Amino acid sequence: MSTPPIPSAYRFPDEPDAVEFRSFTHGLQPERVPHMMEQFTEDWRQRGVDAWNEVPNHWRPDADETVGWWTLPTYLGDEFVAPLLGAPPETCILQPSVHWTVQCLLSSPEVAARGTDVVVPETAFPSVLHSVQRWSDLHDLTPHVVAPTGDHRVDRSALLDAIGPDTALVALSHVGFTTGACLPDSFLQSVAERARRHDTLFLLDGYHAAATRPIDVTQLGCDLYVGGLLKEASGSAGNTFLYLRDGLELAPRLTGWFGNAAPFEFRTEPSPHPDVRRRFLGGTTPVAPMYHAVEGVRLLLDVGLEAVRDHSLALTDRAIERADALDIPLRSPRAPTERSAMVLLEVPEAERLAAHLKQQHVYTDSRRNEVLRMAPFVWNTREEVDHAFNLIGDALDTGAYRSRSVDAAGPVT
Repeated sequence: MSTPPIPSAYRFPDEPDAVEFRSFTHGLQPERVPHMMEQFTEDWRQRGVDAWNEVPNHWRPDADETVGWWTLPTYLGDEFVAPLLGAPPETCILQPSVHWTVQCLLSSPEVAARGTDVVVPETAFPSVLHSVQRWSDLHDLTPHVVAPTGDHRVDRSALLDAIGPDTALVALSHVGFTTGACLPDSFLQSVAERARRHDTLFLLDGYHAAATRPIDVTQLGCDLYVGGLLKEASGSAGNTFLYLRDGLELAPRLTGWFGNAAPFEFRTEPSPHPDVRRRFLGGTTPVAPMYHAVEGVRLLLDVGLEAVRDHSLALTDRAIERADALDIPLRSPRAPTERSAMVLLEVPEAERLAAHLKQQHVYTDSRRNEVLRMAPFVWNTREEVDHAFNLIGDALDTGAYRSRSVDAAGPVT
């Protein structure tokens, strides 16, 4: 039997035969999460308000650094997010959501000062495009949406051509959520070079990329890199991150007193914090999620992102091999250089097939009823991939899954 690179490090559902392939939506719970949440309740009980200034360093117990609730967003950014992204010190910070971060960015006058167009591929996650559309009513910013290729991918040539003297910002998804296609480093470096030529900001959305492979944001050349710990990094909701290129000056209008230079002087006029990262903080930061935010990151960094990537490639290789044997078309890439942790299968009635598999404790999902998505990750084995495809093959052969109800308790898949 194949062995995951991080055995016994996660807590699984109660079903003994459960196979969880939805790391692209929510990662499994790391073993240390209950312990870390107990530490939060104890710090709150024992220290109360003083916990904002100092608590025991549960995240790096052997370190000498003093940490408190006030400094957790930047401390965890430096200690855990920066190594995840290959980023320099003092460039990363935790955020409540990527949507919040993009809103803050678009509220910065420095964005509109660079141009009038925001280049976004149609394949980007919708909330990014929606944010640009909303802010275009307040700023002189116009979305420039680049149509995809016939196979649903980013049209790289058209996107590069779209970046010009009037471009204020170009925003890309490192991995396409409906294709699983990872944009190659060489292309991203070309985008960065074109953006620099025209004094354009380059924002890269790293959901589905960060925590699945080694990343070097300085080598990629982006100005900002956003992403979340919710999915493959198993950090739960409320834990996303922002990388800001060293020296980048931004002063978001959408900010809060945590982003102020002297919040406890209670001045009548705002004063942006000298650390540009903190300007992306809003009101009082939710503390509880940060206690367990990086436990999944810790596991991935300890085993090494190269090992994580190697295991992912081995399992997606197997998934592609099994899909080919069943004559199931792929929407996700075959080439390892463009492959993410996801495999997307083009199957009829994909929602019903996902529901059918769920009844047998194999957890996948579908998008737009066109593709079945799966992402075998560090807690999965080759045998689990084979088990899933045995069930998929039987379902496609009989067609019985097409009568399966897709009614669910809620909208989240």
